[in-house]
Amino acid sequence: MFAIQPTSYGGRGCFASCDIPRGTLVHIASTPFTSVIFRDFRKEVCAYCLAYDLGRTWKVRLRGPETAGMWFCSEECRDRWVKEEDPSRELVPVLEVIEQAVALARRKLQNSKVTEYDEDFVHDDFTFQTEAIESLWKHIDSLVMSTSEIDNPLRNPALKNRVLALEDIEYDSARLVAVAIVRLYLESHNTAIVPWFSWNGFADLESHESDLINRLSALLESHIRVFVFLKAVMPHKFQPFVTIANVRAVLGREAANAFGIWQLPLSSESECLGSSIFPSGSYFNHSCDPNLIKTRIGREMHFTTSRAVREGEEICISYGMMVTMPVQARQDLLQEQWYFRCGCERCMAELGSEA
Repeated sequence: MFAIQPTSYGGRGCFASCDIPRGTLVHIASTPFTSVIFRDFRKEVCAYCLAYDLGRTWKVRLRGPETAGMWFCSEECRDRWVKEEDPSRELVPVLEVIEQAVALARRKLQNSKVTEYDEDFVHDDFTFQTEAIESLWKHIDSLVMSTSEIDNPLRNPALKNRVLALEDIEYDSARLVAVAIVRLYLESHNTAIVPWFSWNGFADLESHESDLINRLSALLESHIRVFVFLKAVMPHKFQPFVTIANVRAVLGREAANAFGIWQLPLSSESECLGSSIFPSGSYFNHSCDPNLIKTRIGREMHFTTSRAVREGEEICISYGMMVTMPVQARQDLLQEQWYFRCGCERCMAELGSEA
């Protein structure tokens, strides 16, 4: 029904391979490559179907002592998550390790008598130039490999507690990255349990790491903490995949390719409950006059034509709830959150009329 092809303005997009009537479901992204329910909402959002009932806490947890930081609206959802998302039984132990490590480190840090020490990897005089960022990452890599208790943050007890006691935004990022690393590990071992995409398909998406750091420089510190944390806690068999390149790959692609997990029914008052990456859905580019509507149905993303589409026409979604905004406000929002200036026909016409 559509094919992924190069666009005239750079990158790739989805183009209709035939005439498509209005109201046609052209694609279903069945489950995310990686996703996270934000820590603030994790007890209130079903980890499988993503149901959210205005702050109601779900009661169903995983069986046994493992909780892995997930709640479910029903036993059916719990069982379906285990069957569909973790048939190898590799993912739950990793998420449980993260859960326990953060909780323990926070308790230790709270009880620690150490009140002052150098806890930042990114210092106040850091320049945030590309060369400096690359040099810093190399330095971080050497630190975590060091046998010195002074240099290695994971061998210094006080600093280790601070590194492992992640802030909530870092905790969310660590879970997002950890799921992707488990997927990569399973794929590398030729397991046939991830049929919907591959790491290469995910890594083929564009990274916006530099744009994100330029806009929010404090995130460089957070990203480094996520890497160091995962080097400290991920089980041994996953460690070859916990590399700086892989951690940066996930966080850089999440920056502009993620679909927010929004409270439904969707409105301007909806809460953003989490983040998910559907690689196949990320090839639909943005237009301020979209011909495709994206709708979350449970944990799936459905893409349906909002009008008839001609053969050869690019199929586009709107990245956010902005179609009613003035053109300059749309341009500013897209630049701030998705790092591009929109050149769709509607924007060009409206910008031309303002000239």
